Amino acid sequence: PEDGKEDNPVNLDPRMAKLAGGVHRLDGQLMVVLDVDRVLELATRATALAA
Repeated sequence: PEDGKEDNPVNLDPRMAKLAGGVHRLDGQLMVVLDVDRVLELATRATALAA
């Protein structure tokens, strides 16, 4: 659900921000939502480079 979803905070590590699709606030903590398409794209590139 998109309820409560926020954009990545500006202080999120840039390496994580590349893979994150946003965040949700949970009782004073942040849950980073991974963008699965970006993660799979990165994995595909890494596999291709290793071959």
